[in-house]
Amino acid sequence: MKYFKSVLLLLLFGSTLSSCKKIEDLQKDPAAVYDPAPKLLFTGILMRSHDAPWSEDHRYNQYMTQNEAYYTGQPYSWTTGSFETPYGVLRDVYRMEIEAAKTPELGAVYLTLAKFFKAYFFVRTTEMFGDIPMADALKGEANNNFAPRYNTQQEVYQQVLSWLEEANTELAGFKEKGTILDGDFFYNGKTEQWQKLVNSLKLRVLLSLSKRADDSPALRIKERFAELLTNPSKFPLILDNRDNFQLQYNAINTYPLWPTDGVIIKKDVRNTLGATYLDILKTTRDPRLLVQALPASALPFDPTKPFEAYQGGKTGDLQSTLLKQATEGQLSMINFDYWLASPSGLPSIQLGASEVQFALAEGINRGWSNADAKSRFEAGISLSMQFYGISSDKIDTFLKGYAYKGNNSEGLKQILTQKYVAFFENSGKQAFFEQRRTGIPEFNVGPANANNNQIPKRWAYPKNEYSTNESNLKEALQRQFNGSDTQNDVIWSIK
Repeated sequence: MKYFKSVLLLLLFGSTLSSCKKIEDLQKDPAAVYDPAPKLLFTGILMRSHDAPWSEDHRYNQYMTQNEAYYTGQPYSWTTGSFETPYGVLRDVYRMEIEAAKTPELGAVYLTLAKFFKAYFFVRTTEMFGDIPMADALKGEANNNFAPRYNTQQEVYQQVLSWLEEANTELAGFKEKGTILDGDFFYNGKTEQWQKLVNSLKLRVLLSLSKRADDSPALRIKERFAELLTNPSKFPLILDNRDNFQLQYNAINTYPLWPTDGVIIKKDVRNTLGATYLDILKTTRDPRLLVQALPASALPFDPTKPFEAYQGGKTGDLQSTLLKQATEGQLSMINFDYWLASPSGLPSIQLGASEVQFALAEGINRGWSNADAKSRFEAGISLSMQFYGISSDKIDTFLKGYAYKGNNSEGLKQILTQKYVAFFENSGKQAFFEQRRTGIPEFNVGPANANNNQIPKRWAYPKNEYSTNESNLKEALQRQFNGSDTQNDVIWSIK
């Protein structure tokens, strides 16, 4: 009897434990993933690591104009920006680190890629706003810190460059081991291509800091640039279009211009090429223009002088003016037969070989290295033209008529102009950031400009920062802009 009571008590105790466990299980969301594999997180991060073409960004880059008042135009009227997208992705990056650390051998490569993605997204954020939360960011759950301090831009860039150098060293080791990166639909798991991307992003960052090259010794801008050129085996770069960091669209993930019903209408007066961009190609007789766009239908076309029939709309003009010009056939539309030959369209380059070559040419032109800027300049043009299928003989003809003017201000203007041309419908806001830093090309303003005839220099901080992190935000604003917070304040990196 005593034995029976003991067994009964044990069964009752076990039943109680089992019931508690079932209640806990019932409280969990059955659709949620509580311990995601690093490769799944990595794929999700990749899906949010690209900027699509034909977006508002590219209207502000002055590549296109939006002529219909029903849609947003290009007035440069933004005020605040948002932290939601970059910090939302960064939360997944930090989670990938946590999950990867649970299986050190399999997860090591994801810990390395986390360094790249932290650099990638923190740079994008600081370029928009200026000083940003970084060291204390995203630690609310772990450290109960929901009001992170703001790091200075210099601190952000110092950490970013450190992450990229660590990632380069670690990826070299993974390359030797033959490590394959599961979940990678950009580079099919090839760590050697990720290593090239890491160093190419480092190069982009260094050039973005050209105004700080002589007064920020801790960043070692010129020295790091020279290292990339003198030691290519240690610091491989993206120098071929096959290594571009680009999104390949397909029949499922269709090109942004592809109509949902598959019916292509080859006339769209709402969207026409911008004069800032088109005039560069028209003046230099650039064969890319004949591929990308159509002649304006109302302008006379002479096959011996084809460029004369192309005309772009001025970004500063009112939408009513642009719509009238487009309706009358005075403006050039895109070449639908080229851009929409299939649902996959063209790849969307986020960081490509032509940009890398122009960045190298720019640094050499600025005196950061005694290497050959001319060959880099020509390679940048050639790679961009090859992306559009321009034949080698046409490329050679263009280069002969557009010879590099040397390591001087005129040569620098050529490099920066061609870099802008190569960014057409690629790399998101990068063309805007470059123009903001260099003033090249000159952007058009006019009656449609809603920012007092100024091109903005930044985005004001999100409004919710004033209610959730006011003390740290105001400290950062006082440090940077004497307390101001407008789109026209000038951030440290471009002062």
